[in-house]
Amino acid sequence: MSVHLAPTLQVLRKEINTRWPHRDHTSDGWIGDAAHQTRRSDHNPDGDDGSVNAIDVDVDGIDPLLVVRQCIAHPSCQYVIYNRVIWSRTRGFSAARYTGANPHDKHLHVSVSHQRTLEDSQRSWGITTARENRLGDRVLRNGCRGSDVRELQTLANRLGAGLAVDGAFGPRTTAWVRVFQKAQKLTVDGLVGSATLAALRKATAPPPPQPGRAPGSRTVRRGSTGDDVAFVKRFIGTRRCGPPGTDFDELTVAGVRWYQGMRGLIADGVVGRLTWAQMGVRVTY
Repeated sequence: MSVHLAPTLQVLRKEINTRWPHRDHTSDGWIGDAAHQTRRSDHNPDGDDGSVNAIDVDVDGIDPLLVVRQCIAHPSCQYVIYNRVIWSRTRGFSAARYTGANPHDKHLHVSVSHQRTLEDSQRSWGITTARENRLGDRVLRNGCRGSDVRELQTLANRLGAGLAVDGAFGPRTTAWVRVFQKAQKLTVDGLVGSATLAALRKATAPPPPQPGRAPGSRTVRRGSTGDDVAFVKRFIGTRRCGPPGTDFDELTVAGVRWYQGMRGLIADGVVGRLTWAQMGVRVTY
């Protein structure tokens, strides 16, 4: 009897690797260590067939909440843990606080059923084709989670909010939205609907490009220079691309690769048609 990862989790792992080929694998794992072997754990091999029915996936370089959403919709899934939250089949997959010693903030954990037909399932988890929520797709409020919340937090941080970009619309995000609404003379309700979003986009819009290359008018890469490069650096932000400027340097390459990986694009560090389009820029060449 050979020890092996449950086939349905092999399918999940392959789909995650396909969607985010340059993701970090540091916190990946599946078979239990000595600590796991002293207790009951899905990371330990089953006695009947040697299958391991749990996997840990590093969250750096992927959209963890997209993975959570797809996992809890799959019939083989029993529970998912991520960032001190657990979604369990026994609770109808409603989010609940996870109080275990490991917060699961570096990786997410997926456990699947020990029923043979479910652990051996080859059914797709839908990771490669799942659509991310984009900011503006829905009204955001306290309790919302997803990639659109991360977009909101990213924009808020351009205005000095200092929020954790974790995709969770909690009390700090709510408080910032209320402060922003008050400053913009909007209804102060903590909801991000069309009016609040329009004001936020206006407040964070980059300045119009000076005469020169317009964003989307060419492919830019290491060594390029111009206003379109400055746009790229502002769009991705100083944390990833370094200080503002018009030169496409190594920091810019690294920032572009990070952005492409997060958006499921080939992370080649080159801003071509697909990357421009993902940034919402009209491509003119």
